[in-house]
Amino acid sequence: MRISQFWTGQMRGVDNLYGRINDYNISPEETNSEWGFMYHGIMTQNDTIQAKSEDNLLKGIANIIEAHGIGTMAALFGDIPYSQVGGADDATFDGQVQVLEAAHILLNEAIRQLSTVPSTRRLSDDILLGGNAAAWIQVANTLKARYFLMTQQYGEAYQSALLGINAAENSLRYAAGYSDYGSTNENSSLYFLILTGSRSGDLTSTGSFIQDLMDPALPSSRNNAKTDEMARRNYSYISGDGDTAGGIDGPDTPMKLVSYEENLLIWAECLLRADNDTQGAIDKLNELRAHLNSGNAFNLMNPADTFLYSNYDLADFQAGGMENADSITTERAVLREIIEERYVTGFTTFMPFNDVRRLRASDSDIIVPFPLNNGTASMNPQRFLYPQDEIDSNSNIPDPLPDLFTPTPVNQ
Repeated sequence: MRISQFWTGQMRGVDNLYGRINDYNISPEETNSEWGFMYHGIMTQNDTIQAKSEDNLLKGIANIIEAHGIGTMAALFGDIPYSQVGGADDATFDGQVQVLEAAHILLNEAIRQLSTVPSTRRLSDDILLGGNAAAWIQVANTLKARYFLMTQQYGEAYQSALLGINAAENSLRYAAGYSDYGSTNENSSLYFLILTGSRSGDLTSTGSFIQDLMDPALPSSRNNAKTDEMARRNYSYISGDGDTAGGIDGPDTPMKLVSYEENLLIWAECLLRADNDTQGAIDKLNELRAHLNSGNAFNLMNPADTFLYSNYDLADFQAGGMENADSITTERAVLREIIEERYVTGFTTFMPFNDVRRLRASDSDIIVPFPLNNGTASMNPQRFLYPQDEIDSNSNIPDPLPDLFTPTPVNQ
């Protein structure tokens, strides 16, 4: 996820390994561990849980975790092994769309399993959502909406978002349900660990596109008479040489995986795309802005930090309005603001990386215009490289190997 931030203007790799990766110089060894976690960790454990457990709460949670993992893998790599994993020495590579469809099957089964769990049942070992089956069902539906959005099935994404996360406390965040989170290095935020450990000083928010985009002092920023991003900008700032207590890189700051904010923004985008409901999309965007304006969406780093997220009106997006100075159509202006909000809200997630690849071919007029890092590159990276371990061990690896700039099938 940190690497995807380098490639979307959200952070900068400035030294050592991250300085090279920042400029798209990455090796296949970099993704070995991700494949190990997915195939030897999540899938192996879930196979055992589904076969041995009679606890539908545990089984439903495990299915959602696998669907989250395998869907993310498909988004990042394209075609990957899935249907033959565990049953063949050299598993074939399933198509990216096929894997996302398999994730939907897992999520539907998880929803069925969790729907049988009594409301009083809790799983104390659940460090994510405290064993709340109803919240997990909402997470499953938001994940479905996310995957439908990836494949540009906007009507289906809208229907799933209707049943998705409906309150901030039901967001899936690591490790919000663990009382000792942040008390030791071993159970702290991964940002904290990397920034106070081996990669201290190798990455930073300083000079990043997103920091400029949110800077109230810059006339080119997204701030306006109804929007003041000072407080969120400061909360999201990463110096690169240690944690900021209470900030996004603090040891006990939960890390968003599937969120209430994401669900609202999928809902807003799909209202416009699927139903041509411009006012409905603005209303849903304003629900998010009300959440931001409540003061509960992020920590206030300094009492002097200001924030404001007043409701937008239709007139703000009409030609010459506050959010449409270049006089594009009202609908495109609303959609542009939704995509930009996804870019800011998605900080610390894959949302910006997924969006720029989804929108590159069809919606380049409203894409967030962060700059390329390497002067010789013609476009931003389109995927992560297949891991060296898989290249060396699986005869079914795609040939020729796609490079960093080869779009995945859903983003052609």
